[in-house]
Amino acid sequence: MSQPDTDRERAEQQRIAAALTFLTELGTSGLESGYATEAVTVMLTSCAQVWGLTRSSATVVGRVLIVQCDDVHEHPVSRVAQVSTLDAFDCDRMRRIKDVVRATVSERLDPETACERLRRADAGPPPFPWWSVQAGGMLLALCICLQIGGTPTAAALAAVVQLVVNLCGRGFGAWRVPKLFAVAVQAALAGFLGGGLHLAGWLTVAQAATVIATAWVLIAPLPQLISTAIDLVSADSLTALARALGAALIIGGIVLGGLLMLSLTWRFDLGVASDGKLPVVPVWMGIVFAVLGAVGNALFNVGGPRLLGTAAVAGLVTASVNQALIHWGNVPSAWAGPMAAVVLGFLAAASADRLRLPMSAIALVGITGALLPGLIVCQGLILSVYQVSGIGYFVQAGAVSVALGVGTSLGVYLWSLTMRRSWAAATD
Repeated sequence: MSQPDTDRERAEQQRIAAALTFLTELGTSGLESGYATEAVTVMLTSCAQVWGLTRSSATVVGRVLIVQCDDVHEHPVSRVAQVSTLDAFDCDRMRRIKDVVRATVSERLDPETACERLRRADAGPPPFPWWSVQAGGMLLALCICLQIGGTPTAAALAAVVQLVVNLCGRGFGAWRVPKLFAVAVQAALAGFLGGGLHLAGWLTVAQAATVIATAWVLIAPLPQLISTAIDLVSADSLTALARALGAALIIGGIVLGGLLMLSLTWRFDLGVASDGKLPVVPVWMGIVFAVLGAVGNALFNVGGPRLLGTAAVAGLVTASVNQALIHWGNVPSAWAGPMAAVVLGFLAAASADRLRLPMSAIALVGITGALLPGLIVCQGLILSVYQVSGIGYFVQAGAVSVALGVGTSLGVYLWSLTMRRSWAAATD
């Protein structure tokens, strides 16, 4: 083999090695930031096609990513990496990663340049000051508490409790405390703070329940449930199982913390048992709180300026559809939420590329702003503190949360079917 051929072969091998490095880093960053598995594999495939990698593939097995293609001798070469977590959700990091993919495809970047851009994007500064995340969480807690019938005082205290609980969770994360125990402490802490506010005379039992329920639904693993449902629809059962196990640990932690809190609550005389009914806010007020809650959730999940306006629209549309189904269609609220999630998932998938935002980020902020089953949790909690079984409410809340993820994934799937039919019609 002549020297020029040897040099070209060596350069091509280096290009393939750099491409595999980029694809591996892109896949792990995408999964760790919150993307569903199918979205990650689509991004990897798009970049591999631009570089002409033959027989390229990307496989995710639980938390293991395998990227493979052929070298210059048509021998398969691969890279394997392990994803550190499937539980995180960082909206702005997701956007920055997608921007790198878009630039790689449209500008046909070489692998070395793409690697450098990805590393800069992955280490990019947060879009807002550090305190904006906590402020967003407090705004979201305030809106959820008001939506489920809490008084302004209870809502303000729910925001404070949410701040304390979230900071506690971040501290446990920094200390690498196992998720099950960390969440159990968070759930119990929320219960103790709510109970303490009642004992101090600031809240009634029902209003304390709204504060505790708000904290619990915000601990719930809704992002994981959405991604799990999308992975199941995409037939990626192993990764879906890994996400589901992570979500089950969080739910188990909430159950443990809740049982600990309730066992101590039963030692106090709380008076006459309540029937668990709370005031119902007017429709227009519920929609306003949904819009503000969606904006707060965008901040809480590190969304940048571009996501805030979209979050407000997502919250408005989702809440409007949900309220229309309940009040005009006489659909039970347990069914109206998942049905509204279908609409949200469809619209999120349809608008994500045009808005240059992650589809799952749009879906999450719309759901959390309008559809979380906080009222159901609150009703079950009120019954439980009087030693009356509220397990039916808690089971219903869990079922609704899962149904929200399934509804969102169904909306995404319906959009994909629409696109396939449009593409098929255009090629006829």
